[in-house]
Amino acid sequence: MWHYQRVLWFIFIINLVLGHFGAGATSHKLDGVLDHSLHSQRVSGMFDYGSFSALASNPEVKLFEVAGVSISFSLVFFAIVFFLTGGILEAYRSGRRLTTREFFEACGSYFWRWVRLFILMMIVVAPVLALPQVIWERAETLTGNALQEKTGFWLLVSGMGAVILLLMCIRLWFDMAQVRAVVDEETAMWRNAGHAFKLTFRNFRSLFWMYLRISLLGWALLAVGLYIWAKMPPARSQWTFLILELVVLCGFGTRLWQRACEMIWYQRRVLAAIAAPAQFSVVPPTNPLLTIAPPQTDTPL
Repeated sequence: MWHYQRVLWFIFIINLVLGHFGAGATSHKLDGVLDHSLHSQRVSGMFDYGSFSALASNPEVKLFEVAGVSISFSLVFFAIVFFLTGGILEAYRSGRRLTTREFFEACGSYFWRWVRLFILMMIVVAPVLALPQVIWERAETLTGNALQEKTGFWLLVSGMGAVILLLMCIRLWFDMAQVRAVVDEETAMWRNAGHAFKLTFRNFRSLFWMYLRISLLGWALLAVGLYIWAKMPPARSQWTFLILELVVLCGFGTRLWQRACEMIWYQRRVLAAIAAPAQFSVVPPTNPLLTIAPPQTDTPL
């Protein structure tokens, strides 16, 4: 990932540009309200939830009416990264610096395969995404009716943790399906998903531990960045943008690191086993001097 880090910077710059345009509509709405307001420092210099909640409920601001602009730019960013995934995996597979032409050729070559995989993944993920609502309703019921007042809370925590774990497993499964499609040039995505399912859960311990360690590092960096941002005094508010962008950059870096590790794991564990020559027991040739009887000569009487 570090050797091919220009992909990381390319994605980061795209995110920065789209984020600027996505925040433009909200900034325009806030200008008319906060320019002469005493609450502006509590929103721009720091993050005060009470001030933000009051601002969001202000009928003059109507923040939620412009939220669709940010969502639209988020979907554009998702589509761009979705398209670039084929080139990224091809670069990790080849182990060399691809030219710009080779990179975007790989992006276009695998794009429709990713679309078919994404449809299949949505079919698998849809029931899992319905679980949080069920867990939330059950937790609310237990909070009001259970003998132990924290029963609903612990059900909510454990249920959401199980949902997150399940979503991570599904994501790892389809990550390996993409890796197989690039390495093995698989075109039948439904069959590819089935083979990737067997591969993932047959080697679940090593694969998930590799995936989880990088995820934990990414979550730790996110927590540290948000903690520094929340505790930063208002006098240094000009640094908050830099800190949050570093958090975003680390998030992209950990994700690309995961994809590189998945590719290397597949090449080392699977392709190495396929390429290894079969071991046959070699029988040493017999010595002909020991197997051919010596000629018998007539001895004189």
